[in-house]
Amino acid sequence: MEARIIGLKGCGKSTLVAALAEGRGEGHVAAVHVGDARVRALSEIFKPKKTTFAEFKVREVAWPEATARKGEMERYLDALAGGQVYLHVLRAFENPLLGKSPDPVADLEELDREFLLFDMIRVERALERAKKAPLPDLGKRALGRCQEALETEVPLREVDFTEEELTFLRGYQFLTLIPQLLVVNTAAADSFAVSTLTAFARGRQVLAFPFLEALEVARLSPEEQAEYAAALGLPGPAAEVVAQAAFAQLGYISFLTVGGDEVRAWPVRKGETAREAAGAVHSDIQRGFIRAEVVSFADFMKYGSLKACRDAGVLRIEGKDYIVADGDIINFRFNV
Repeated sequence: MEARIIGLKGCGKSTLVAALAEGRGEGHVAAVHVGDARVRALSEIFKPKKTTFAEFKVREVAWPEATARKGEMERYLDALAGGQVYLHVLRAFENPLLGKSPDPVADLEELDREFLLFDMIRVERALERAKKAPLPDLGKRALGRCQEALETEVPLREVDFTEEELTFLRGYQFLTLIPQLLVVNTAAADSFAVSTLTAFARGRQVLAFPFLEALEVARLSPEEQAEYAAALGLPGPAAEVVAQAAFAQLGYISFLTVGGDEVRAWPVRKGETAREAAGAVHSDIQRGFIRAEVVSFADFMKYGSLKACRDAGVLRIEGKDYIVADGDIINFRFNV
């Protein structure tokens, strides 16, 4: 999964990247570990050689200056491409260098308008090109629905497209089609009421915390982070809080694999089958899938070992069409 960090100038995008990176970032790019207490608990039990959390990449995309030339704006749009979710940063702290008081609602509305305009221009261009190179009926219908929504200032992520229409539209890289998570950079913990943005969020989840304090937490050891975050009144380490919210926004869950070599979380989309999930581990496992041995994390922690779970009858044998649940501990049987 890849995320793009967006927002107006001075909102704190770079600080968020640094807080999410926890020392692993390089400039405006970071690999974010999805903190998972289940993985930590299983590692304590199995004492593996390696512990691997689910991970995704974030990239900061700087908002162009008001005087930006056409080429700079095109580069901005190109930099947004590839993001599966946008972390939209909003400023709720005083910054004398910007010359104006913080107004997260106004900033949100400004960037929302810009994205709607970008998409409207792309739709109009696509329809104009279609006059010379006709589109299939599916394409014409999908673009027509886009135009209708954008003209009424409805972002495309709110339109109930069919799977076929979405497949067609993804090639156009419409900005308002991408899910967003609103992340408010506050002056101090609990200094901003999330309800302030509720009426303008349009279904987007809102997180609010002080990025500078979150960066202090991120510089500590994993053992110290949770305790210090709580002392500062933060909901948790930024990497954990933001990553989990981004996963939820995209409909991702994690299944787990365990053993002496590695305990690992594997991100998959909610609704994937056991055979599809096997492909996340290795394509050979998916190709030669025979069955999956499955136990829930809760049952495993209750009984304490895979053998005890098997004896208690809570370790199940599932076939290729089993729908993986969040926190399933899975051992795949395969033959290639």
